[in-house]
Amino acid sequence: MRGLVAAVLGLAALFAEAGVRVVRHERTVRGLMFEQDRGAPTSLSLGLPAWAPWVVGAGAAGFVVRGPFGAVVAAAAMRGAWRLRARRHAGRLATERDEQLADAVGALSSSLRAGMSTAQAIAYAVAESAEPLRGSLEVMSSSLQLGVPFGDALTGWAAAVGTDDARLVAGVLRLHRRSGGDLPSVLDHVAGTLRERQAAAREVRALTAQARLSGAILGILPIGFFAFLWLTSREQIEGAFTTPAGIGASALGLVFEGLAFVWIRRLLEVR
Repeated sequence: MRGLVAAVLGLAALFAEAGVRVVRHERTVRGLMFEQDRGAPTSLSLGLPAWAPWVVGAGAAGFVVRGPFGAVVAAAAMRGAWRLRARRHAGRLATERDEQLADAVGALSSSLRAGMSTAQAIAYAVAESAEPLRGSLEVMSSSLQLGVPFGDALTGWAAAVGTDDARLVAGVLRLHRRSGGDLPSVLDHVAGTLRERQAAAREVRALTAQARLSGAILGILPIGFFAFLWLTSREQIEGAFTTPAGIGASALGLVFEGLAFVWIRRLLEVR
């Protein structure tokens, strides 16, 4: 019975999330609104965060299985998993933008050599780019066409992309705007530098793949083992949830697991 209730609650959370996505998609189709002072897209939030249905569903399922303590643990675990998913998604988007940025800089250099102005070259780069970089370039191009100063549009674009490579390109364009020079040649060198940095980043990820996998396994293994014992030997492990000592030991173990995960991630960062 408890399993059936948990499954129903999980399906309810899934349908709620799907409903939120459908409404957001409809609002996106009707038109995106951008902040004029930053050039970044405004939030399309409906007043309810996307993670809220999942956290509520997980908390309800935990309450059915193990009461208030289970609700708190399940909701906290779901919230942490959602934040980790959001960070990984943002990291993938940033990596894709950086990989596309070198080609966009190359298109910008080629159009400048063909005699286009900087604004026209940016519009050409928009046509030659793909998502997710194309959206930010399109915002900058539209801002220039509406009469926004070049420096402000460039600053808004760099802030919207939010990567070191974008800030490098913005700095080069801003410097040329002040002092002049052979911008196509400079952009060719910048594109080469960006490709070298991307190759180095891929090599670093390849070299640290085994260590990152080992860290993930070591972090998940104790929790998975505990869950396995809970499913197979529930009578022997009931003390972990029914006594103050068991609850305190479980909470302390989760805290140490989180600290170990953060520590391993810090050790693997290459700056």
